[in-house]
Amino acid sequence: MTERDFDKLLETAAAEGLPDDIVREVTPWRKAMGNIIGGSGMCAITINMLQLNVLLPTTGVILQLLGFRSLRRENRWLGACWVLALLRVVLFLPVLVVDATIYREVFYSSGAAKLAVYSSAGTQLLLFFCLWRGLRAAQKKTGLPVRSGSAGALFAWYLVVSALAQAGYAGWVAAVFMLVCYICILKSLSSLSKEMEEQGYAICPAGVRVSDGVLVKAILAFLAVGILCGYLFFGRYPMDWRPEAGELSSQAAEVRGQLLALGYPEGALRDLAEEDILSCQGALRVVVHEIDEPVNQGREVRETWEGYTQISTVYDVKELHLTDVAVELPGEREHWKIFHHFLWTVDPGFPGTESIQLWPVYNHIEGWAAKDPPTGRVLYDDGKGNTFTAPYHSLGAEGYTTQSIFWGDQYVKDLFATFSLPSRGENQRGYISYGIVMARPGYIIDSWINYTHQRSRFQYPVLTARENRKQGGWNTSGTFVLVQNALQFFVMEDGSIDMWE
Repeated sequence: MTERDFDKLLETAAAEGLPDDIVREVTPWRKAMGNIIGGSGMCAITINMLQLNVLLPTTGVILQLLGFRSLRRENRWLGACWVLALLRVVLFLPVLVVDATIYREVFYSSGAAKLAVYSSAGTQLLLFFCLWRGLRAAQKKTGLPVRSGSAGALFAWYLVVSALAQAGYAGWVAAVFMLVCYICILKSLSSLSKEMEEQGYAICPAGVRVSDGVLVKAILAFLAVGILCGYLFFGRYPMDWRPEAGELSSQAAEVRGQLLALGYPEGALRDLAEEDILSCQGALRVVVHEIDEPVNQGREVRETWEGYTQISTVYDVKELHLTDVAVELPGEREHWKIFHHFLWTVDPGFPGTESIQLWPVYNHIEGWAAKDPPTGRVLYDDGKGNTFTAPYHSLGAEGYTTQSIFWGDQYVKDLFATFSLPSRGENQRGYISYGIVMARPGYIIDSWINYTHQRSRFQYPVLTARENRKQGGWNTSGTFVLVQNALQFFVMEDGSIDMWE
């Protein structure tokens, strides 16, 4: 650019004024207030799609931090806003890292999560109060009439929203009304900021050693490293793998021989722990159901005849072999021990979290009652002739609330087992067992196994297979896949077994 061109540019700028984006960059007050107002708006908006429920509030707290950072020495109230904005970042960002681990469920059910939520909400409420007082102080400093009602309204708005949240209000009418009010408040606050600037209010931004750009990069780097570590090191359950114990006792070996003679599949029988074998002492008979189930999407096959096309899915590989066994035991009342075995016939792939949900017979068939607590374990072979076993990470009954468009919210209690398969090994397998006793005659035995397998680590926030199942997950092509199977039979009056397929 020549000297003459430069003079013309200055003359044009003086006559027409600089563009708003340039003015915003060189006017500290406008830039700071723009960050504060924009950040406050993003913190109040929740859009549950495309990760916007995470991206918007994250951007919001960072913008608030940058805005109050420039104004922190303008007056003591705005200085307090800076401290509160910094505290919000400290409370908010670590939660984003926790959401990249399988321990988020434990965290959110703990007192620490409640403390973080209440602290963050209280900090935000106090921040808006200090903003209101800070704008009043800034107006007094310029000699202008004090008109900071929009900032006070923002504080009152957040106070009302907090009260509605505590009361558990979920109506959409009030939600829409509060959203409209919030937009109007932010618009009024923006107009107030612009009016103060037009009346000649100016600030000297507080000096900093680290630029805003470097600060934002440091925050993003913290999040990136934390989330990456969560994915790599906290994405699976710790399992207590140990070499299989030695030979069975003579009594257990005898009971195993009896079960084998009654028809218990030999491969599944070898996986039973000694205490589970002994629990079947005196077995009267064994009922077996086996099936292979796919854990893949299969391939589409089209068949056309007489102008009609039939589309079906063919599974060339069925990765999961399920063996269901019922062992009848002696007693005054009819007594059965139910075993659900699973065996991966191929490499299961990503070793994330696995979950088994049982719908035990006594939960939905009134003719049966629970008899024995659940037991079981997980096993694998190392390819060198050694077998390793581990107890489930968790095993037991869990109550939770399900949501259905037909039945609404329902509280249910099922048996859950959680575990992670090894990253290496062959014949990865396991089983769960529980006992039932007859409460009333004439009812079928109907025991369901719901196996949820995690196919990929890439999800945010991270869900475990158990959490996915509790939310009613049926996905067969995404992060999780569900396999269902049931052992169903009826004991006829003559003692014969009527098996349902």
